[in-house]
Amino acid sequence: MKIISVINPKGGAGKTVTGINIAYALKNKGKTVLLIDTDPRGAIASYLDVRNDNTIFEALKECYDSLGMVNKEKYINEKNGADIIISNIYFNQIDEFFKREGDESGQEQLKIFKDFFENFSEYDFIVIDTEGTVNNTIRGILNVTDYVFAPSKASFIDTNGLRDLLEMMEIAKMDNPKIKLYKIFFVQVKENTKVFKKAHMAMKKILKEKYSDIYVREDANISNSMEEHRDIFSFKKSSNAAIDYKNLVNEFLYNEVCINKK
Repeated sequence: MKIISVINPKGGAGKTVTGINIAYALKNKGKTVLLIDTDPRGAIASYLDVRNDNTIFEALKECYDSLGMVNKEKYINEKNGADIIISNIYFNQIDEFFKREGDESGQEQLKIFKDFFENFSEYDFIVIDTEGTVNNTIRGILNVTDYVFAPSKASFIDTNGLRDLLEMMEIAKMDNPKIKLYKIFFVQVKENTKVFKKAHMAMKKILKEKYSDIYVREDANISNSMEEHRDIFSFKKSSNAAIDYKNLVNEFLYNEVCINKK
């Protein structure tokens, strides 16, 4: 099991769309995938039209109350071949829940996150969609993450949030040495604009191997797929966005799975 977290402290960076389509790109490569929403806005449930009162909030509380065990079946929702655990507004209360239980330092919360994900070790990949906030939840997620995917729009305001991510990664490595920033990459790209070209060259120069030459082009099929509650591949696999997300995942599987096995 490998855990991929889609993180950018900046809101509106395309994390949910990216998380969903990375998960389905992996599924289409024959991998078993669990997609987990940890954003209180619950965007994945809306995007994919998944309904279940048993969310990630209840699952983590059960893990705490049951000494690390979780009744997985009641939380998992199957959608187009991928398994999903959804979130809702109550997940805003997760940090406060642990504080009420006497966990002022957040250390117990970190432990519960580790215990929770061990319940799902049968999956090849777990893909986590995160919120744009730095809190104990993000600390817990980083503590179990193998790879971070960091989408960003090609603008100064959006890329500015990546500095916070790089700082978060350095702190996370103290507790989780295996964590790796796989790639920072642009989404919703207008290829022929000066803004993109300037940002693209600057990121290559500054971030070097941490930046991906693969980017996701602006594509109306993304919003259209959302309207129909489908991932981009089942909606239109020949679309630019589908091709770009597929290429991003193919690059990842080659670089991190195939090469590391040699």
